[in-house]
Amino acid sequence: MDETLDPNCPELISRIRVFKTQVQEFQRAIEDLPHPIQPSIEQSLSTVLTQLETALNPQSASLLIATHHTEEQWLALSDCLPFGIFSCDVQGQVTYINSRCAEIVGHTLEESIGNRWLSYVHLEDRDRILSPWIEDAKAGRPHRDQFRVITFAQEVRWLNVRTAPMFSEQGELIGHTGTIEDITIQKLTEEQIQASLEEKEALLKEIHHRVKNNLQIISSLIYLQAQRIDDPKVRQIFEDSQSRISSMALVHDSLYRSQDFARVNLSEYVQTLTSSLFHTYRVQPEAVNLAVNVDPDVVVSLEKAIPCGLILNELMTNALKHGFIGEETGEVTVTLFSHCSQVCLMVENDGKILPESFELQKIRSMGLRLVNALVDQLNGQVAVEKSQKTRFKVTFDCA
Repeated sequence: MDETLDPNCPELISRIRVFKTQVQEFQRAIEDLPHPIQPSIEQSLSTVLTQLETALNPQSASLLIATHHTEEQWLALSDCLPFGIFSCDVQGQVTYINSRCAEIVGHTLEESIGNRWLSYVHLEDRDRILSPWIEDAKAGRPHRDQFRVITFAQEVRWLNVRTAPMFSEQGELIGHTGTIEDITIQKLTEEQIQASLEEKEALLKEIHHRVKNNLQIISSLIYLQAQRIDDPKVRQIFEDSQSRISSMALVHDSLYRSQDFARVNLSEYVQTLTSSLFHTYRVQPEAVNLAVNVDPDVVVSLEKAIPCGLILNELMTNALKHGFIGEETGEVTVTLFSHCSQVCLMVENDGKILPESFELQKIRSMGLRLVNALVDQLNGQVAVEKSQKTRFKVTFDCA
C-alpha cells in the first residue's frame, strides 16, 4: 500500500496545505497573548505543524499508513486546535466543521451543513458580510471579517473569520477552508472602553463649556464695572483685562466644539480672535484694514494654545491702540504658519513706527512684559523688526 498521500485526493491535499498556512498565521497572532497561556498553545501548534508537514512530505510519510488514515489523522488533529476550522465548497455550502467550531457557534456539524450556518449569523450582519465574501470566493481570494452569531443558547458571540481558497492540482478552485476565533470578550471590552471614553468626552465638553461661560461672566462683570469708571486710564486697564479673559474663554469654546480635547486648531483660533479684537477696539474698516494669513493645519496642545492666544491678544491690542493714532490709516497683518516642527506667529502694522531706542526686554508696558513672560513659558523666542513696518515675530515648538 502506498504510504504517500493519494494524488487522487486533491481536495484533501489542498485542504491540508491551506490548513497548515492558517495554523502558521494563528501561531504568529498569539504572540501578543499573555505569557501564562502562550507556551501551551505554542507547543500544541508546533506539534500540529509537524504532523501537517509529515502528511505533505512523501519522505516522512512512513508514519501514515494509508490515505484514509491520513484523513482520519487530519480530522483528529483539527479537533485539538484552540480555534475553529471549517470547509465549504465553491458555492459556499459548509461541508465540515471541527469540534471547536461547533463549540464556538453552539451548533453541530449536522446543523451547520449547507447554507444553514447563515441562519446563525446575526440578522444585522448578514447583508454586510455576505456580498464581500461571495465576491472574494468567486475570485479565489482570501477573506477576513468579523461578525456576530446567535448560538443555540441564544447568546450573541463575536467571531473573527479567515477563509482561504483551495485549488486542485490543475489550479481549479474546489472550495474554501477557514478558521474562526471567538473574540466576544475582546469586543465587549472594546465596547466598555468606548462607552467610558464617550462618557469622559461628554464630561470634558461640559467642563470646557462651563469654564467658557464662567470666563464670559467674569468678562461681562469687568465690562460693567469699567463703564462706571471716569478715569480713562483706569478704565483702559479694566478693558485690557476683559480682553485677556475673553481670549482664554475663546480657547475653551474652541475645545468645546472640537473632537480632540487635547489639541487646539490654532489656525481657527487665531482667525476668530483677531476678528473679535478688531471689533472690540472699534477699528473702522475703511481706515485700518485687517489681513489674516494662516496655515490651516497648525495644531497645538491646550497648554500652548492659551499662552499663544494671550500673546496674540497683547500684540494685536498694541498694534491697534498705538500703531494708528488719530486719522492714520494702514493695515494690521497677522500671519501664522508651521515649519520644521515650529510654529511662527507674526503681527505687523504699517502705522506708527517704533522708535530706534525701543527694546522689548526693557519695556515697562504691562502688555509687552506679559508677552515676554508668555514666550518664556512656551520656551520660544520673540523678535522685533523696525523698518517700514513694525513686526513682532514669535516662534516656538509645536510639541
